Amino acid sequence: MAKVTVKFVVKANTKKAYIVGNQANLGAWDPSKAVALTLEDGVFTASKQFEANDFVEFKVLAAKTFDAVEKGVNGEEIANRTFTATKGLKVEACVANFAK
Repeated sequence: MAKVTVKFVVKANTKKAYIVGNQANLGAWDPSKAVALTLEDGVFTASKQFEANDFVEFKVLAAKTFDAVEKGVNGEEIANRTFTATKGLKVEACVANFAK
């Protein structure tokens, strides 16, 4: 299968942001292996490669622990974010709150 590059763009009110997910290059749900995002012009970004058409699930963290996982507007749990990896895909996420 062909590899494709996916760009993550995350808007969040935090000093640091990380992505952890179901793929090995996103830490395989191990927050200690979460991918650090780079802050550029007020948004966090990172680019990662996936196999074309891979189904990807992820969460945004404010620290490398699930104690700092993203939450909804009222602090509620939210579902995993998902996408299918395709060439040139840009995945945008706006985080309302974090657990910590």
